[in-house]
Amino acid sequence: MSKLSDNARTNQTTPGDPDARPAPEVIVSQSKRVRCDGGGGALGHPVVFYDMGEEDFVVCLYCDRRFVLAEGADGH
Repeated sequence: MSKLSDNARTNQTTPGDPDARPAPEVIVSQSKRVRCDGGGGALGHPVVFYDMGEEDFVVCLYCDRRFVLAEGADGH
């Protein structure tokens, strides 16, 4: 993954900026295979499934949720 350039409007370490975007949700998983629906309901998105492969995280292409493999989890 490439790092986005620094931008104060999206920088989560800029306290007090009312226009800063909230940080994406991070979900700790015991498995390398995850399912995301964006939170369901009217604000959700179609159900998608991801596999972390060789990495210990994956990011949802719809809602930017970041799924992170729990420390010590075997990934199955």
